Amino acid sequence: MFRFQLKPEIRNKMKDPDLFIQGMEKMYWGLIITMAGVVLMLILYINDPEKVLHPTWILFAGLGLCGWGEWQKYKGKGRL
Repeated sequence: MFRFQLKPEIRNKMKDPDLFIQGMEKMYWGLIITMAGVVLMLILYINDPEKVLHPTWILFAGLGLCGWGEWQKYKGKGRL
């Protein structure tokens, strides 16, 4: 769904540009999953407030995916 391209001058400076791009994709997917969990919590808050914290695991899964993507970005960037 997401397609990232780096400028050639930035791509040449990175240690592993493909890993950096994969990290960006994972980070964006993690943000989408986290925001879907927030929307689900909002819907539950309106319909049944007692169950509003049930989709908390979706938030943690999305944030974990964001963290993994950031780690891949860090390893792919190397020293600039």
